[in-house]
Amino acid sequence: MSLEFKLRPVNIKTIISAIIISFLVGGLIVLGSGYNPTEVYYKLFKGALGSKFAIASTLRWITPLLFTSVASAIAFRGGMFNMGVEGQLYIGALAGTIVGVSCKGLPHLAHVALCFLAAMAAGMFYAMIPALMRVYLNASEVVTTLMLNYMIINLNNFIIQEYFLATDSMVSTIATNEIEASAKLTSIMPPYSVNTGLIIGAFMIVLFYILFNKSKLGYEFHISGVNPQFARYGGIQVDRVRIGVMLISGCIAGLGGAVEIMGVQERLMASFSPNFGFDGMLAALLGNSTPLGVTLSSVFFGTLKAGALSIERTTDVSRALADVIKGIIICFVSVRTLGLLDRISFKWPGNPMLRNKGKGTEEVKNVY
Repeated sequence: MSLEFKLRPVNIKTIISAIIISFLVGGLIVLGSGYNPTEVYYKLFKGALGSKFAIASTLRWITPLLFTSVASAIAFRGGMFNMGVEGQLYIGALAGTIVGVSCKGLPHLAHVALCFLAAMAAGMFYAMIPALMRVYLNASEVVTTLMLNYMIINLNNFIIQEYFLATDSMVSTIATNEIEASAKLTSIMPPYSVNTGLIIGAFMIVLFYILFNKSKLGYEFHISGVNPQFARYGGIQVDRVRIGVMLISGCIAGLGGAVEIMGVQERLMASFSPNFGFDGMLAALLGNSTPLGVTLSSVFFGTLKAGALSIERTTDVSRALADVIKGIIICFVSVRTLGLLDRISFKWPGNPMLRNKGKGTEEVKNVY
């Protein structure tokens, strides 16, 4: 029995059905709580799209998801199930904040670029550890990335408390001082928190498309993810690909962490992320790890987040309703995407490229 996850494409009917069922189940929960589901859903979408403030709020939540969904999708397409995007986001935010707080007197562009470089390098370093463990120790990246998440989040809190705790008496939580003004991203919808990070996130989508649709490297990533045995027969170094996709994934996730701090929060706080990394992973699964799919999924989840916060302000319905809807969607989609109904890997006799079933040939285990 294989411990590997086998990602499979999800057809559009499955996705639409999952979304409809999730809203129906969410409506039943709302109805059971004594509220009108139609009214609640109307307020949810109005709170996400019904005004300039609502649209700005939605774009604010979409921005980090663009980074984490692309980071997850690239790893998935390359055959690595990176569960560590949340931790890579944290360590990128930490590195970017340290540079943003410590470096003074730099020009704006130079300071921003330095913060980005630090964040990307930190994210890559984190992702390299489980990648090397997978290649050289055959340790499942699912397990190692999950465990490293907890270590990184706690390390983040420790470093803030011990070395960068805010000196401002007005700050009542575990947080750093504000980053320098020269390290802050520019708002593109003043006075709201929508910033140039949204443009950078859109650029990541474009790069994702070019990588997997227009480059030889993307082809090698794709083939190694779909069928590593076939890739090896074709001369592709699958182990190198696995390390490469994890490094790229960690780089983008780390950059997303820096963008969140530099564009919105402006200081690093303990537990600053409301599961951006895991939501990005869900968006990648829902979007079939394609550029268009992860974009639409990120927009959908960002809309849900903004709308849920709005209904919590205007009604007694908890923002957790959005999490319920997301959870139900993923339960349905993951049955197909992760092959949860078929966890035993098939064995194909004969040439793994042709999958002939002739006798007297060696069996090759399909573990992608």
